[in-house]
Amino acid sequence: MRSLLRVFVYVPLGLLILFFALANRGSVRISLDPFPGGGLTGPSFEAPLFLVVLTSAALGVIAGGASSWLSHRQARRVAKRALAEAAKARRRSSSCAGKPWRVCLPRRARTPRAKGIEFDLRLGAAPG
Repeated sequence: MRSLLRVFVYVPLGLLILFFALANRGSVRISLDPFPGGGLTGPSFEAPLFLVVLTSAALGVIAGGASSWLSHRQARRVAKRALAEAAKARRRSSSCAGKPWRVCLPRRARTPRAKGIEFDLRLGAAPG
Protein backbone atom coordinates (compact mmCIF):
# COMPACT_ATOMS: atom_id res chain seq x y z
CA MET A 1 0.00 0.00 0.00
CA ARG A 2 2.78 2.40 0.94
CA SER A 3 4.72 1.74 -2.28
CA LEU A 4 1.58 2.40 -4.31
CA LEU A 5 1.12 5.72 -2.53
CA ARG A 6 4.73 6.62 -3.28
CA VAL A 7 4.19 5.92 -6.96
CA PHE A 8 1.10 8.14 -7.05
CA VAL A 9 2.91 10.99 -5.28
CA TYR A 10 6.54 10.87 -6.40
CA VAL A 11 6.10 10.05 -10.08
CA PRO A 12 3.81 13.04 -10.82
CA LEU A 13 6.01 15.27 -8.68
CA GLY A 14 9.11 14.16 -10.59
CA LEU A 15 7.37 14.72 -13.92
CA LEU A 16 6.26 18.16 -12.78
CA ILE A 17 9.85 19.11 -11.86
CA LEU A 18 11.10 17.70 -15.16
CA PHE A 19 8.57 19.69 -17.21
CA PHE A 20 9.38 22.82 -15.20
CA ALA A 21 13.08 22.35 -15.93
CA LEU A 22 12.47 21.84 -19.63
CA ALA A 23 10.27 24.94 -19.87
CA ASN A 24 12.74 27.21 -17.99
CA ARG A 25 16.11 26.45 -19.52
CA GLY A 26 16.99 30.10 -20.19
CA SER A 27 20.02 31.56 -18.43
CA VAL A 28 19.74 34.26 -15.80
CA ARG A 29 22.53 36.28 -14.25
CA ILE A 30 22.85 35.91 -10.47
CA SER A 31 24.69 38.80 -8.83
CA LEU A 32 26.05 38.32 -5.32
CA ASP A 33 26.70 42.04 -4.83
CA PRO A 34 24.03 43.45 -2.46
CA PHE A 35 24.73 47.06 -3.57
CA PRO A 36 25.40 46.99 -7.31
CA GLY A 37 26.66 50.15 -8.91
CA GLY A 38 25.98 51.24 -12.47
CA GLY A 39 27.41 48.01 -13.87
CA LEU A 40 27.61 44.56 -12.37
CA THR A 41 30.95 44.85 -10.61
CA GLY A 42 30.45 42.30 -7.84
CA PRO A 43 30.74 38.55 -8.14
CA SER A 44 28.09 37.09 -10.42
CA PHE A 45 27.39 33.99 -12.47
CA GLU A 46 24.89 32.69 -14.98
CA ALA A 47 22.70 29.68 -14.33
CA PRO A 48 19.57 28.18 -15.84
CA LEU A 49 16.36 29.57 -14.31
CA PHE A 50 15.07 26.16 -13.23
CA LEU A 51 18.29 25.51 -11.32
CA VAL A 52 17.98 28.82 -9.46
CA VAL A 53 14.33 28.18 -8.56
CA LEU A 54 14.81 24.56 -7.48
CA THR A 55 17.94 25.40 -5.46
CA SER A 56 16.10 28.22 -3.71
CA ALA A 57 13.20 25.88 -2.88
CA ALA A 58 15.58 23.22 -1.55
CA LEU A 59 17.42 25.76 0.63
CA GLY A 60 14.06 26.99 1.97
CA VAL A 61 13.01 23.45 2.90
CA ILE A 62 16.35 22.84 4.64
CA ALA A 63 16.12 26.15 6.55
CA GLY A 64 12.54 25.43 7.62
CA GLY A 65 13.42 21.93 8.77
CA ALA A 66 16.38 23.22 10.78
CA SER A 67 14.23 25.92 12.36
CA SER A 68 11.54 23.40 13.30
CA TRP A 69 14.09 20.96 14.69
CA LEU A 70 15.70 23.66 16.83
CA SER A 71 12.37 24.96 18.13
CA HIS A 72 11.31 21.47 19.27
CA ARG A 73 14.50 20.90 21.23
CA GLN A 74 12.82 21.42 24.61
CA ALA A 75 10.00 19.00 23.81
CA ARG A 76 12.54 16.33 22.85
CA ARG A 77 14.42 16.94 26.10
CA VAL A 78 11.22 16.58 28.18
CA ALA A 79 10.27 13.41 26.31
CA LYS A 80 13.72 11.94 26.90
CA ARG A 81 13.46 12.63 30.63
CA ALA A 82 9.96 11.14 30.76
CA LEU A 83 11.16 7.97 29.03
CA ALA A 84 14.07 7.65 31.44
CA GLU A 85 11.74 8.14 34.42
CA ALA A 86 9.27 5.56 33.06
CA ALA A 87 12.09 3.05 32.57
CA LYS A 88 13.28 3.67 36.12
CA ALA A 89 9.75 3.17 37.49
CA ARG A 90 9.37 -0.01 35.43
CA ARG A 91 12.63 -1.40 36.83
CA ARG A 92 11.62 -0.46 40.37
CA SER A 93 8.17 -2.05 40.04
CA SER A 94 9.60 -5.28 38.61
CA SER A 95 12.04 -5.52 41.52
CA CYS A 96 9.20 -5.07 44.05
CA ALA A 97 7.19 -8.11 42.98
CA GLY A 98 5.98 -9.91 46.10
CA LYS A 99 7.44 -7.40 48.59
CA PRO A 100 5.44 -5.26 51.05
CA TRP A 101 4.46 -1.84 49.73
CA ARG A 102 6.50 0.08 52.32
CA VAL A 103 9.72 -1.60 51.24
CA CYS A 104 9.21 -0.56 47.62
CA LEU A 105 8.51 3.13 48.24
CA PRO A 106 11.28 5.56 47.31
CA ARG A 107 13.52 6.50 50.23
CA ARG A 108 12.04 10.02 50.50
CA ALA A 109 8.52 8.68 50.98
CA ARG A 110 9.59 6.28 53.75
CA THR A 111 10.77 9.01 56.15
CA PRO A 112 8.21 9.67 58.92
CA ARG A 113 9.10 13.38 59.17
CA ALA A 114 7.63 16.22 57.19
CA LYS A 115 8.87 19.75 57.87
CA GLY A 116 10.07 18.86 61.38
CA ILE A 117 6.78 17.36 62.57
CA GLU A 118 6.83 13.80 63.86
CA PHE A 119 4.01 11.70 62.45
CA ASP A 120 2.58 8.53 63.89
CA LEU A 121 2.61 6.14 60.94
CA ARG A 122 -0.23 4.03 62.34
CA LEU A 123 -2.68 6.89 62.76
CA GLY A 124 -1.48 9.25 60.06
CA ALA A 125 -1.63 12.24 62.42
CA ALA A 126 0.73 14.16 64.65
CA PRO A 127 1.03 12.68 68.17
CA GLY A 128 -0.81 14.66 70.57
